[in-house]
Amino acid sequence: MKTLIFGLIILFSAFLAWPYTAVYRLDQALVRNDTQAIEQLIDIESIQQQIKRKMNKNVESSIGDVSNSFVEWLQNGIQRLGNDAIDSLVNLDWVMAQLRSKNPDNRRGGFFEHLSYAFFDGHDGLLLRIGELDDDPVHARLTLQETQWRITAIYN
Repeated sequence: MKTLIFGLIILFSAFLAWPYTAVYRLDQALVRNDTQAIEQLIDIESIQQQIKRKMNKNVESSIGDVSNSFVEWLQNGIQRLGNDAIDSLVNLDWVMAQLRSKNPDNRRGGFFEHLSYAFFDGHDGLLLRIGELDDDPVHARLTLQETQWRITAIYN
């Protein structure tokens, strides 16, 4: 019986640590500028869908409150590009820039040293806050998709 309980504790601890290893791998991929590794850890289509859902007030989204600058960015994109603005603007480069936005040179480096919050927001979700609350932080949500943790929403 003790062996079973010990095994369950180890299994539970491994599950709790699992998404944090994905966060670390994403940070290291950004540091190395390894776009292949980054692509595997980011679900662009889901990020686009969550932003579209947030814009539709009648549909629930996993994106929380957004900043005025985020809303202005979306409005400007829609004015310039029309209905396809989100599909055009929200791409891997945009996601990488958001994750690096608190770095002095947001074209390189990771985000780990600027991570101010990383905790579960459900059994299959981890919420990240990059930057301090009073400094327009970037929020990213990792979701367990089948057997891999991936970023499925990002906003500021």
